Parts: sequence; C-alpha cells; structure tokens
Amino acid sequence: MGVTEDLDYEKLLERVYELVPPRKVKRERLEVEPPEVVVSGKRTFIMNFKRICDILNRDPRLVLRYLLKELGASGNVEGDAAVVYGVATPKMIKDLLDFFMKNYVICPVCGSPDTILGREERKVMQLKCMACGAVSPVKPF
Repeated sequence: MGVTEDLDYEKLLERVYELVPPRKVKRERLEVEPPEVVVSGKRTFIMNFKRICDILNRDPRLVLRYLLKELGASGNVEGDAAVVYGVATPKMIKDLLDFFMKNYVICPVCGSPDTILGREERKVMQLKCMACGAVSPVKPF
C-alpha cells in the first residue's frame, strides 16, 4: 500500500465519521420514573409506588419501610399506591427514592442494578450483585 492510498483511506474514514450521527451512550440501565405524589390533607399518596418498586426489583413493603423510617411517619401500601400518614413533598420522596436506589439497589463495585438485598445470620443486610458476584454490607434500616 502506498502513501497516497493511506491518505485516501484516512480522508474517507474522517468523512464517514462526519456523516454518521453521534452515538448516544446510555450510562444507566435503571431508569426510575418520577414518583407521582398527591398530598390530600395530612396524607401523602405515591400513586405509582408499585411500578417504582417493580423497576427497583424490591418488595414494596421494604421500600415503604425505608421511606417511613426516613420521614418519621407511618403508612401502608394500598393497591398500587403507598400512603404516608403525614405531609411529604414530591422532592422529598424523589430524593429518598434516589438515596435508596444508590445505597440498596446499585452495586457499589460494578454499578449494576441487578442485585438482591438480603440478610445474613446475624441480621447483617447485604447487597449481592448478580452481575459481578460482589457481596457488600449495607446499613440496615
């Protein structure tokens, strides 16, 4: 191959890169929809709570227990919605769900959302990653 052929190849390659649209790299596989929060009197309803828990692959009772502990309130799951007996803003709920996802769903080693939350013998909560196999202790709630 001669020098002119190499230059032609380089020019053609640059032209191809210019014509191809930029690739959008998706860093996060786990996309949680924003919570649909409705405040009625002194009660807060999270209308899409079941769908959020399904996306996170966590038991709704477990996620609600975390939210209630952090909010210092009581509540329960009614159908697909969660009811918090107290007033919580949509931003508070979203921030708490983001914190839960970061600490109790996403693997701290590889960043995968494919994890299982469980307890060991002495009630030590652990996050087991199904992608990389890492087992990480997490703070109980």
